[in-house]
Amino acid sequence: MISPQSLVVYSSRISLMVTEDSSLGFACIGGSNLFLWSRKVNSQGAPEWVQCRVIDLEKIIPVADSSDERLVVGSAEGVGVIFISTGVGLFMIELKSGRVRKVDVPGVYFSVLPYMSFYTPDHCRLSSVAKD
Repeated sequence: MISPQSLVVYSSRISLMVTEDSSLGFACIGGSNLFLWSRKVNSQGAPEWVQCRVIDLEKIIPVADSSDERLVVGSAEGVGVIFISTGVGLFMIELKSGRVRKVDVPGVYFSVLPYMSFYTPDHCRLSSVAKD
């Protein structure tokens, strides 16, 4: 459970994600910072949310003007990527390398779900099976 009272200082959007150690985590924005949180077990054996990283977005992602809101709109499981939407466009942040890349034009993004792989059937094999 993520307590709404503990998120008061952050924007209204969070993105659930898998952390580097494969535990449950989430990303959210407060001011111009991206906060990464992870679910950990404390010394008493009780689960708690622990802030594990803060990234200053002002230095890496442009905004159109000072009132432009940055929003976390998704993550890619297993590859450590967060997607941030701004009035300038959609940006991808690779958490390990810190590399930032603009991946789309400005728009309204509610949730980004990237394709990690896809399958194309072998049509030649299917047509030969149909003949048999």
